[in-house]
Amino acid sequence: MTDQRDRRVCVLGAGGFIGRHVVAECLAHGDRVRAVDVIDLAGTGFADDPRLEFRCGQLRDTGFVRQVLQGVDVVICLAPNSLPATSNADLAAEIGLHVQTTLHIAELAQQAGVARFVFPSSGGTVYGIDSPTPIAEDAPTRPRNAYGVSKLAIEHYLRVLSMLRGMQTVSLRISNPYGIGQRADSGQGFIAMAMRRAFGGETMTIWGDGGAVRDFLYIGDVARAMRLASLYDGGAEVINIGSGLGYSLREVARMVERITGRELRLSFEQSRRIDVAKNVLDNALAFQELGWRPKIPIEEGLRRTAEWWEMHHTPQG
Repeated sequence: MTDQRDRRVCVLGAGGFIGRHVVAECLAHGDRVRAVDVIDLAGTGFADDPRLEFRCGQLRDTGFVRQVLQGVDVVICLAPNSLPATSNADLAAEIGLHVQTTLHIAELAQQAGVARFVFPSSGGTVYGIDSPTPIAEDAPTRPRNAYGVSKLAIEHYLRVLSMLRGMQTVSLRISNPYGIGQRADSGQGFIAMAMRRAFGGETMTIWGDGGAVRDFLYIGDVARAMRLASLYDGGAEVINIGSGLGYSLREVARMVERITGRELRLSFEQSRRIDVAKNVLDNALAFQELGWRPKIPIEEGLRRTAEWWEMHHTPQG
């Protein structure tokens, strides 16, 4: 892995939950950042930093994408995206909006001379298998929803693009990110929803009996992994980014209750066919290739998240 000064990093989807943290992480390490989103990000809480510039436009607009990719060294492609909960509704639209648009951006990046392309895949969905032990990158992949299929397809296309045309690509199979700034109404984020329900005094619905085990990763650790991947010049095509630890949904709900000091009432619905019983990622390759391992344990991550929710979402009397 190389370290470069004054790198020019383009973050697509910079206004999203992960994007904002990635921008902050890159700026903290001296990168020049071009933050791109469909909304104007100026004045929306980003640091006032001369190394940060904003661009606003549609990623399906080829002319706009060509412009924002000019003169950058690395692309971190956090958009376009879809949601696991809605991806199955229109499979053809999922392919067009998610897969085709992402690959078009990647091809334009290669044509623009971009050296590295970092793609956030999904360790929570591409495997689609129940495993008693943490899942390594060479495990079978059998996604149970269209979102996971899209992520896996993009991984393979990026591998082929790298092989045929020389732009280095790496796909990070990220577990379940959570933390400061995550919205609870996006269809993703068990912890964000648990925080919202706890602070709102509302009942939270869980599919199944709450025994499903997941791998939760604090957003600061995710952002650090993304930046390290943007420096990566090794041969790994996909890398798991997860905590390596599993907690049941019921356990996490009780942690949220304890840390917030608020009751979190639970209700349970019949489990869904798309859900696996256990999904925990082996992160040994991430340490080997990126020098990355998670730093924030779940109790600390939940404490930081709860403090943010209390500051921003508690009704004022």
